[in-house]
Amino acid sequence: MAQIPHNKGNYRQRKSGTWQIRYPLGWSEEKGDYDVYSEDFATEADAVIALKDINDFLYHGGSKSRIAEHRGRSVTAKAREVPTVQSFAKTYCELREGQKIVSSRTISTDRECLSRVIPYIGKKRLDRVTSLDIDRMYSAMRSGDKRNLTGRPYSGTTMRRTHSVLSCMFKKAIDYGLLSENPCEKATKPKGDTQEKKALTPEQAQALFDLIASEPPAAMPMGVLLALMCGLRLSEVLALTWNDYEKGTIDVWRSMEKNSQESKPTKNGEERVVPCPPPLMPLLDRWRDRQRKWCAEVGIEWSPDMPIVSSSKGNHVQQSRFDRWFAKERKRYPVPEGFGVHGLRHTYITLLARDCGMDERTTRGLSGHKSLQAYGIYTHTNDEWKREAARRIGSLIAPAGDASVCRNCRHWTESPDDATRGACWAKECNGAGLVVTECAKLCDLDEFVMRAAG
Repeated sequence: MAQIPHNKGNYRQRKSGTWQIRYPLGWSEEKGDYDVYSEDFATEADAVIALKDINDFLYHGGSKSRIAEHRGRSVTAKAREVPTVQSFAKTYCELREGQKIVSSRTISTDRECLSRVIPYIGKKRLDRVTSLDIDRMYSAMRSGDKRNLTGRPYSGTTMRRTHSVLSCMFKKAIDYGLLSENPCEKATKPKGDTQEKKALTPEQAQALFDLIASEPPAAMPMGVLLALMCGLRLSEVLALTWNDYEKGTIDVWRSMEKNSQESKPTKNGEERVVPCPPPLMPLLDRWRDRQRKWCAEVGIEWSPDMPIVSSSKGNHVQQSRFDRWFAKERKRYPVPEGFGVHGLRHTYITLLARDCGMDERTTRGLSGHKSLQAYGIYTHTNDEWKREAARRIGSLIAPAGDASVCRNCRHWTESPDDATRGACWAKECNGAGLVVTECAKLCDLDEFVMRAAG
């Protein structure tokens, strides 16, 4: 390498025949290494002139950080500073973890998702990744490429989650000025293929409640009823203590970290108060009394700080343990094959919206859903209810005679005394007087006004 007297830096001829100058910039905290400014020229004379120009610029007060701008190469200099996908993914996760804005579980999920793309685009510079690169990567992931970490094709749901995390990372790179556009936006977004979670029918939910209510109270079954009748997430159920249950309401303000004794805010970060259904309250009271006696028997001091769903040591039950218990217990419960704990929450929300006729705002307030999109995942229907919907719309548009249709029977119209209430009767009785119809048997008689037929 050649140097110019009284000038800092050096220059050399490369194998390609061009001449390169190198000027030391000092230690870079961002790179964790010593940095240099380099530039190539066609002739040695041009290289010497450029190196003198840089020294002259700095001698008259210029800053090393502005050498590229002075040389009119700010874009090129910026490009050299753009990290690889693998390097930025590590920085991205470390910053999110240090800021403590999201849970450790979310950070773990982010790292897991980004680790899937590293074998494909990890060595590429952020600004060199294109939508075509991403589409090719997704195609290879689905076909079981040898670079897949599992050694087999990824599911659509796994890839959809990975796409979401990768897109968020690229958006943050744009915020940092490392990119001008997000390549994920023009890539084909993978489609999820996870089967829809099942919701119990009203008859199945009633049978499950009756079975648990008929048995001696215990911690795990109480967790099942809290999820089924209050719509709580399992992490919220396991975080509950008796301090959170008072005067027939449950204060939901925290949840449990997965497989640890640490608590965290609820999934959406908000608190909510969920009223207990009346049939659940005596069962909770029975379990509290039984828990107190059990604590006295084993020498554990009971207090309102004790978890409602408690372990054999009086601590919070971990999610993995509860899942294993439910998978085993499910065999004797009146639930479908493959039904999971989270299906209890799906059941609660579906029954509220579909069978109880509750409005969306009330149901979302109870379930704790912020977005309509997330709420929609939990409201299930089936072929029977679809046929019922068709029957109702047909009766509304083209009613048979002067009768409309009740949700429980064929005979309904507005009450002659109160238009906000319904009246049930059987026109076929031919003047036989008041008739107790099937609807009246199923519903509260006080809610209907019976009138003489004919």
